[in-house]
Amino acid sequence: MPSLHLDHINIRTAHLDQCIYFYGHLLGMTMRPPPMCTDLTGGAYACDESGHPIVHLIGTDNFLPGNGPVRGAARLGMIDHFALRCTDPQTYIARLTEAEWPFERLEMPQIGRSLIFVREPNAVLVELSFPLDDQITPPPSPA
Repeated sequence: MPSLHLDHINIRTAHLDQCIYFYGHLLGMTMRPPPMCTDLTGGAYACDESGHPIVHLIGTDNFLPGNGPVRGAARLGMIDHFALRCTDPQTYIARLTEAEWPFERLEMPQIGRSLIFVREPNAVLVELSFPLDDQITPPPSPA
């Protein structure tokens, strides 16, 4: 059986500008317009280092409360979480801390990973997963 890899996630959002900031500035992904768009006003691709789109954002003014399935509108919690394999945890910690963006850290020696959990502007949980050998140093203690 062939192995499967995450291709991309599609998030319909009423918070497009905040998502572009989160994925572009805080996570350091390259932002570019999706196909058939010339700018980032209606949507965006958040791309990895090779230019592959990982997160496809679609801006919408339609926000529907509730938990049923929906196409074409933003709904809080449409995706529970997704995980990105990363390196250099200190860079992520520094960016998130500087932006005062809340996050949690968890060491998982059982799976050989250090994890950072952070919510993006739609409250989707993003798991940043690092090899245990990429040590996450604790923040300095207040004096």
